[in-house]
Amino acid sequence: MKTILITGAVRGIGRDTAFALAKRGHRVIATVHRAPQVADLEASAVRENCTIDVRTLDITSDADVASVDWNAIDVVINNAAMNESGPMAEVPIDRVEKMMQTNILGTLRVTQHAAAAMLRRKSGRIILVTSVAGRIILPYLGPYSMTKFALEGIGDALRMELSSHGISVSMIEPGLIATGFNEQMAAQKYEWISPSSAFANDIPAMKKHDEGITKSSYDSSSVVEAMIHAVESTTPKARYTRPKIYGLMLIVAKFMPTTILDRVMRKFAGLK
Repeated sequence: MKTILITGAVRGIGRDTAFALAKRGHRVIATVHRAPQVADLEASAVRENCTIDVRTLDITSDADVASVDWNAIDVVINNAAMNESGPMAEVPIDRVEKMMQTNILGTLRVTQHAAAAMLRRKSGRIILVTSVAGRIILPYLGPYSMTKFALEGIGDALRMELSSHGISVSMIEPGLIATGFNEQMAAQKYEWISPSSAFANDIPAMKKHDEGITKSSYDSSSVVEAMIHAVESTTPKARYTRPKIYGLMLIVAKFMPTTILDRVMRKFAGLK
């Protein structure tokens, strides 16, 4: 049995992973951002017939993160994330800064505290939930993708630096998963993009592409299976791209000339 702390566990991948690991006998500390979310997650756990320890944790707060007893944590799963979409040339900087505070700096803050305790005892596991969007870009997904690209870099650096200290680092790279997160992200840009935008002519194509997200989404089962393997395996992988079809897509994209890949991604997004 391992003691596992999961950030961003109120719904979706974080919640499903928390329940799955608890059912396998692990002690799971599932954290949420706001106090009212605690009761909701506890009620969901009762319905799932599993026991988890639900707590609030603001990963953007130094004091909040420092208050965790990191010496008791065997595995940390960095799942908490915000989303934002829209043209990189126009996305409001304050929205990007807010997202970076959670997705990059908040994740790094949690990871550094966890790593400090793991380094003292020469053991532990760090799991970062990145994204397929952290490996390949779609038009108008750049704001979110930039944070996931950053996490990919953080994960690679950590893995190389910590492996000789008995600490494993894995990255989970989900594609389109039916949790509502991607739909919410797609909708974000319409809160600020205006009819006078230089990209206004692309808005109909954006909306058509956004409508297809739900139809293209997979359930979370393959991602949860990857999480379990990353937690329990004696030889966890550096990366888990799930569903696996996205891994094949990344391999093909890697060998495409940039000009061709750009055209493919634009066409996939419904753009000329």
